[in-house]
Formats: sequence, C-alpha cells, structure tokens
Amino acid sequence: MKSNDFRALTITSLAHFMNDGTLLIFPLLIVYYSTQEHISLVFLGALSIVYTLLSGLLSPLIGDFADKHDLDVPLISLGIFIESMAILLFALGFFTPLLIVIGTVLLGIGQAFYHPIGGAILSRVFGRSSGRALGINGAFGSIGRALMPSIITFLILAIGEIGGLLSLTAVFVLATVVIYLGLREYKKGSIEEIRKRTEKLDKVFYKFLIILGVLVFIRSMFITGTTTFTGEFIYDIYHSKALPGIFLTVGFLGSVLGQPVFGWVTEKKGGRFAFLITSILSVLSFLGFLLLSDNLIVSVLMYTIFTFAAYSSFPVLLGYVSQTFPKSFFTVANSYIWGIGVTVGGAAGNALITALLGVNFSLISTFYVALILAVISTVMIPLIPSKVKVN
Repeated sequence: MKSNDFRALTITSLAHFMNDGTLLIFPLLIVYYSTQEHISLVFLGALSIVYTLLSGLLSPLIGDFADKHDLDVPLISLGIFIESMAILLFALGFFTPLLIVIGTVLLGIGQAFYHPIGGAILSRVFGRSSGRALGINGAFGSIGRALMPSIITFLILAIGEIGGLLSLTAVFVLATVVIYLGLREYKKGSIEEIRKRTEKLDKVFYKFLIILGVLVFIRSMFITGTTTFTGEFIYDIYHSKALPGIFLTVGFLGSVLGQPVFGWVTEKKGGRFAFLITSILSVLSFLGFLLLSDNLIVSVLMYTIFTFAAYSSFPVLLGYVSQTFPKSFFTVANSYIWGIGVTVGGAAGNALITALLGVNFSLISTFYVALILAVISTVMIPLIPSKVKVN
C-alpha cells in the first residue's frame, strides 16, 4: 500500500471512528433524559426523528456539492466539528430541554457529511480494492460506535452528566483539527474530471438506485428504529442505568468484525450477494434477541450477531455503489443510498416506533413490528437489477 493511500485510509478511519461514535450518543442519553422531570420518552423519540431525518435529507445535497467541488477534506472536518457542538449542547441540555432540541438539529447536520464523502474518497483511492478498504474503514466506525456508549457512561459516572459530555466535546474538537491536517493533501482530481460530474446517467442506473434505495430504506426503518430504543429496552428489563451503555458497547463489537468481513464478501462475491446475506442474518439474530431477552448473556450474543450483519452497510452498500456507478457519480450515488435509504429510512423507523409508543404499544411489540419490515425488505432483494455494470 502506498504511503498516501495508507494516510487516506488512516485519517478517514479516524473520521469514521469519531462520526459513528455519535450515532449512539442520543439513544444512550435517552436513558438519562427520560428520568428528568417533564421530559417524556415520546418527546425524546420525536427528537431522534429530527436528527436522523435532517441528516438524511441533507446528505444528497452535500454529496452533490462535494462531487462538483474539490472540498472533500474541509467538508468532512466541518461535519465532525458540528457534531462536537451538538455534544456541547447535549451537556447543557440538562439545564433546559430547548438546548437538547438545538443539539439534535446540529447532530443531524453534522452526521450528513462523512459517509458519502468518506466512502467516495476511499473508492477513488483504492479503486477495485475498495471493498476491503471500506471494510477496514467501517470497522473503525464500528469501534467508535461500540466504545462511545461505555465511554460516555464511565465519564458520567466519574464526573457527572455535564462534565462528562463537556470532556467529550473537547476530544471531538481536537479530532477535527487532526482530520483536517491529516487529509489536507488529498485532491479529488483535475478540473476536467470534476466537470465530468455534470454528465447525466443512463436510465438503468436510476432504476437500480431507486429499487436498492427503497429496500435499504425499509431495512433501515428496522435497524435504526430498534437501535434508538435498545438502551431503553435493556433498562426496562434490568432496571440499571449503567447496563445499557455496557450492553451497547459489547453488542456493537460484532459490527467491528462484520465491516471488514462483509467488505471482503462484497469485493469477492458482489454487493447484491452481501446485501442478501446480511439481511437474512439480521432478521434471524434479532428475532433470537427478542425471544431470549430475559437471559442477559444469550441476548448480548444474539445482539452481537445482529450488529455483525446489520451494521456492515458502509462497505456493503457503498462498495456495491462503487461496483455499479461511474466514478464521477460515486459521492452523489452514495449520498442517496446512505442519506435517503439508510438515514431517512432510519428516521422513518424512529417515527414508527415513537408513534406506536404514543398509542400505548409496548416497546417489545414495536420491535416485532419493525422486524416484519426487515422480512419484507429481505424477500424483495431479488428485484434489484443484476445486470448493471460500471462504465
């Protein structure tokens, strides 16, 4: 591996670590906010819809802008910095719920940047070997996602809710500087290459994008909707504020291994095959998690298998895009699959579960409803066109 390639992989992996570290911050903080006076679970669920929906809707706009300008590094750095400001407001939100609302808005904006741009950088740098690079990079995102709940939990236990989150804010600001300096030499290409991104795609690519996007949307309703409330689900069963953070950390270790494994599968067997396998495994393991939730060890094992499969979307989906689309459309295609499919789909999942809770469904009942959506998405995978080839 060339030194510049290694640097790109290393620094984008740091950015992925920090970015995905924010994905479970709000679901974990639901446990703490929900015990505050006048803050309801339905209100917090509604806020989870706000930031995921905002992230998803902004992602295609940012992806399109990034495809037409050589500003990938400043954009990724800006996203991480905005996330740091969201964490700051979450700390101050213990004084007033209004700051929690503003924090969720900033979190949604910040989360819109990394995935389409980071995936496109690696696809351009590594070319046909991007599946493994995306898998390694995604593993660092999964490590961030897995570690952050326990880091926050222990910071809160050590120095309190506000002090712990303020300390985390400082770490994110420092990471912003490191990411910007570490990637500042990366250039997308010549002016002529950038101008090519104004060309139009053949209709077959749009058909592929729509069908895959719809299936990803439905699957993400299941994945994000249940993940947002998993901490609360574990708290309801075991009545411990410390346990949800530890449970999420252990459970999400599965995704650390899943990212490189399914990145390799995507590279060797194709994105369509990898998408099918991860969907089937996600459904079966989550069903086991629900049926055996009263056994802590077995439920952690089932949830770890679930994250192993479900949270491999970064190398599977963006690797699939790189196998299908012309290079000049990587970022914008990534942004639609990730921003609309994964993120807006996740917002819809949060909305569904929040609405069901609002009409007095039990939390476990809402999880079963979400599981049905995952089954629907899985059985529809054969509808994805299999003959689309990259130019």
